[in-house]
Amino acid sequence: MSSSTARKTLRIVHVSSAHPWTDNRVHLREAVSLSEAGYHVGLIAVESEVSVPKTGVGVITIRRRRRLSRMVLSTTEVIIRAIRSGAKVVHLHDPELIPAIPLLRALGRRVVYDAHEDLPSQVLDKTYLPARARAAIASASKVLIALASTADGIVTATDTIAERFPARKTAVIKNYPRLRKEDVDSEPILERPLAAVYVGAMSVERGLEVVASALTETSFPQGWRLDVAGAFAPRDFEQHFAALAGDRVRIHGMVSPAAARDLLTHGRVGIVTFQATRAHVDALPTKMFEYMAAGVPVVASDFPLWRSILEHLDCATFVDETSPTALAEAIRAYADDPDLLARHSQNALKAAHSELNWTSQAERLVAFYGKLTDSL
Repeated sequence: MSSSTARKTLRIVHVSSAHPWTDNRVHLREAVSLSEAGYHVGLIAVESEVSVPKTGVGVITIRRRRRLSRMVLSTTEVIIRAIRSGAKVVHLHDPELIPAIPLLRALGRRVVYDAHEDLPSQVLDKTYLPARARAAIASASKVLIALASTADGIVTATDTIAERFPARKTAVIKNYPRLRKEDVDSEPILERPLAAVYVGAMSVERGLEVVASALTETSFPQGWRLDVAGAFAPRDFEQHFAALAGDRVRIHGMVSPAAARDLLTHGRVGIVTFQATRAHVDALPTKMFEYMAAGVPVVASDFPLWRSILEHLDCATFVDETSPTALAEAIRAYADDPDLLARHSQNALKAAHSELNWTSQAERLVAFYGKLTDSL
């Protein structure tokens, strides 16, 4: 049997009890790339407020639930559906699904665990939990990592996360964006509206309180606004954010992945000023690379990892992520210097097209699956 024929007959199912079926990494990048490579791919994930065009991936959705019921009911539902799907490979995308790995393997499935975030660091950053509770949960998360390491293959979003897993069966697949014709054909940066943009989840930890406060700084450029799109966490943070930001912000709410990308092509500067939590300093936020793909200069937290990636590309300004004044002044620098804005825009677009895009990551994912499924 040829490799292409084998791929067409091999069923893979991506599974998430937490992510919506419209998720960029889970569906529009990984699942779609495997489908485009010839595999028979399905997806079991959570219903979404938005939609995306049909892909070659067969989608089954489950209802959204609150955290506690999700941990019990949704995890059970998606695993049962994954088993019933008959898929030979089950690709799990959430830490809460790790306990199902021994069962799935006992049933003869090959299991891939996809580590989007550094679990122990993520737990330690949850400041709303008592310190002792955080330490205990972080220790328990290390047990989960040990269990996840028994999967047949592991995919991680960053090199730092990969260090927690056996190198021989781990592949790093970074959250770089797919390139789009719409980005290439978008307006030149100096002809776009006078707007800074932020897309993605919005919370204090992701710097949105600082971003809102920056709009009221005297150094924030006159005539400029901020466009934001995404979900607020917690939901009541939206009211606080809007009150801080005043009338210089436009809140677009939840939009489709394509609409979020379109929004970037109507802005001049992209903001990614995550706060310096354990999980964030070694993260690779997909929005940072989506800004670049849209030819948008980046104003970023001055984390060593981010500086090592972006500084030599000459497409970003690094700021103290805790300072509204520093953020406002960085945006003002772009407003006052068209040459700087144009140069950083061109360099961002060049870097996105030459290296920081999904094409190379898709090739790595397909190669990883080739080795994983070679004997199936």
